[in-house]
Amino acid sequence: METNAHKEQPTDFKESKEAAKKFLAEGIGPLIKKVFFQPLELNQEFKQSDPQVKSVVLILLAGILYTFLPYLMVGAARRFLGFRFFVQIGIAVMIGLIFIGLLTWCIKKIHHKQTDFQNELFTGALCALPLLVLLIVISILNLFFSGYNFMGGFGSFFSGSWSSIVSIYAFFLMITIVFQSLRSVYIRANTAWYLSPAIVMLGMYMAIKIVQWI
Repeated sequence: METNAHKEQPTDFKESKEAAKKFLAEGIGPLIKKVFFQPLELNQEFKQSDPQVKSVVLILLAGILYTFLPYLMVGAARRFLGFRFFVQIGIAVMIGLIFIGLLTWCIKKIHHKQTDFQNELFTGALCALPLLVLLIVISILNLFFSGYNFMGGFGSFFSGSWSSIVSIYAFFLMITIVFQSLRSVYIRANTAWYLSPAIVMLGMYMAIKIVQWI
């Protein structure tokens, strides 16, 4: 029995690795297109039998890019901030996405007993896409506009600058994703409308608090 178990583990890993490669090569493009151009037609995405590989890929991708892109773009400021600061940003993003999935799962579990956490993690993983677009936009601004402050771009949500539009858009798109996820198990629209922003904000708040303790 032990021998069979040891044989299955490499096979499962190999299959997951191939599935991840296939998703990055063929699946992520159509998924991004659907999230941004058909955000109200995501119900079927939350009814997949096994979205675990997609969830892991999207969450890890968000964490890696939010660690290294800011680190590469801040220039001389990285000497004062240190690499640990950027690692914390990446970890915070991943924890936030996981908590969004966890909170969504808790709500769905109350309403719909047959709910698998691995499936609901995909809700948080999809929320990575608006965050990645926000990061890419800020990175492009930093590359082509020499006077643009990269770190200031992240704080622009509260500063009133034009780049806050992108931040607000990303935030509301995340809310839409959670809303569609809740509606996929027929939670009432009015209830989902109030719960969705609470889940997104609470998930990010908990992520920031946890990273501050590290």
